Amino acid sequence: MSWSTSGPVDRRSVTGSPTRTTAAARAWYAFDHGAIRCVVLDTVNEHGGWQGSIGADQLAWLMGELRAAADRIVVLFSHHPLESLVNACRAPGAPRRVLGPELRDLLLAHRCVVLWVNGHSHRHRISPITGGDGTGGFWQVTTASHIDWPQQSRIVELVDDGCGQLSVCTTVLDSAAPAGYDGGEGALSLAALSREIANHWQARDPAARTVIGPGGPLDRNTTLLVPFPRSA
Repeated sequence: MSWSTSGPVDRRSVTGSPTRTTAAARAWYAFDHGAIRCVVLDTVNEHGGWQGSIGADQLAWLMGELRAAADRIVVLFSHHPLESLVNACRAPGAPRRVLGPELRDLLLAHRCVVLWVNGHSHRHRISPITGGDGTGGFWQVTTASHIDWPQQSRIVELVDDGCGQLSVCTTVLDSAAPAGYDGGEGALSLAALSREIANHWQARDPAARTVIGPGGPLDRNTTLLVPFPRSA
């Protein structure tokens, strides 16, 4: 399945350590994976609340990263997806928090951004993030949690098709363990126990199966298309 929005990708393993450009206590950073610039955001609000946002200092850092990578492929990573960046909580006198709409506008202004990988919602979901006219933009790929059934993971691959587009392949993986615990102590038995617990955890609320977990077919194994190279 493929959806379309309006240099080859190096797949070598990451070398070296991520470079932190801020104080050691801060959890946002960036690193290179071959031709791709990977930007990791810390969307947890230090002032409390389960939904996300980023601080003004992190926003300034991100703006610098995007400017420096204007002629590259940029992939973002975070815990919270864009729609969950609604947490404006802060202590009296603390700097403002940056929420989803402002961050969305910033990312749409930088065509180097092609993908945002995140979680938080406990559901597989893939959505295009585009401008008001439906052009440009990037893909948001959200993957479900291991605390919930069916306890799946995802591999994301970027491929230069050599014909004017970049393919983002999103492959969902099942566990090799059975769905029920057999009483053993080996790795697969313990993994099976985890799957069984995940199933029971989700069963606490039958309605939860309709809003979390596997999502729909277009939220799992897809090939997402992005024009490439992208004009500034």
